[in-house]
Amino acid sequence: MPRTVRFFLRRMLWLSCHPWQGSWPTALPGRAAAIACPTLWLFLSAGFVGGCAGCVPPALIDPDLRLVFNDPEASPTPIAAHGDPVFREQAVFESIPGKQGSHAATVAAFPDGELLAAWYSYDGPHELTGAAIYMARHRPGEPQWGAPWLHVDRPEGDGNPVLYHEQDRVWLFQAVVPGGWSTSHIEVQVSEDRGGTWSRPRSLVSPLGANVRYPPVRAADGTLVLPAYDDLVPRSLFFTSSDGRDWALVGMVATSPACLQPSVARLPGGRLLAVMRNSGGGWLWVMASDNHGRSWSPPMDSGFPNPGSAAVLLQLASGNLLLVFNDSPTARVPLSAAISADQGVTWPIRRVLAQGDGTYSYPVAVQTPDGLVHVLYSLNRDRIQHLTFNEAWLAAPNEAGEGP
Repeated sequence: MPRTVRFFLRRMLWLSCHPWQGSWPTALPGRAAAIACPTLWLFLSAGFVGGCAGCVPPALIDPDLRLVFNDPEASPTPIAAHGDPVFREQAVFESIPGKQGSHAATVAAFPDGELLAAWYSYDGPHELTGAAIYMARHRPGEPQWGAPWLHVDRPEGDGNPVLYHEQDRVWLFQAVVPGGWSTSHIEVQVSEDRGGTWSRPRSLVSPLGANVRYPPVRAADGTLVLPAYDDLVPRSLFFTSSDGRDWALVGMVATSPACLQPSVARLPGGRLLAVMRNSGGGWLWVMASDNHGRSWSPPMDSGFPNPGSAAVLLQLASGNLLLVFNDSPTARVPLSAAISADQGVTWPIRRVLAQGDGTYSYPVAVQTPDGLVHVLYSLNRDRIQHLTFNEAWLAAPNEAGEGP
């Protein structure tokens, strides 16, 4: 189906279901909306607009797959960390001219330690009004980030960006949002020179509402597994690719409350572990896959709180597993880190990364070859902050002189 037709149908769906938010003077009245909304929803959610007529993704749950995670009865495995503690913080930028807010950062770390970040900045007051994707680069040895630049400002609307790299090749996945989050779809671009130049965007075949938050992982069989989610029919989605160019939707995971924004880490033995935002708040979802993302254990309460916000899981070079999350069931503060030495069974160390009167949300995390962990997050949605620390800092006594 032509892209212009897909855009029109997505926009009509948004206007028919939410006429009071429509910018068109022809927003549908209540009686017409009552008819048009379910009709368009059934048509579009079947996958016609994404290009896959009738593609209802299968459920990926394996009820026999067992997961032990954050077990309070297990003896904690000690965290071994060496060297001097390192912790520092800086802003990626102070402000974007003409923009009221910035959110949903993503970051890639190249083999020499160079960092490439992306996020979306918006005019406001709504987080998608005038949204556009910006980027910035932090070169090795430089004390500050370079000046941000505009990457793309689509007339259809820009949403969450996600960066992933292998050597100098970079993928940029992003949500395109013509009429609000529930009308989004995913597009991807590729750069062969660390983000200097980019291919033309290509759309992933997906249900209406498909969105991204965290990067793919390379599974043990060589498959790339892209975690995603659905803002129209709330659930987690999973795409795979053998070549990094063509992506196929393999299935979905649905829970109540909905599990969204999965962050996936590949453990040393090849198992995939995923944590997911809980749309109802309270706790963080977790699940595992032993067959490269083709099926997953039944999602369960991770034992970590979640205020209905994104959390990120990162496999470290040491073998330890890092979780960065909001340590609260109701508020996006504080932003904390926990670390596990036994693939998530126990988490003996938990430290606050950032806290205060504002919100500290949507973390992303990468590790550079020098062992430093880099976390980017949204500070009050005013700007993107950059934290740098090492495992020795996580394991060190805190400022009060207490142990971790």
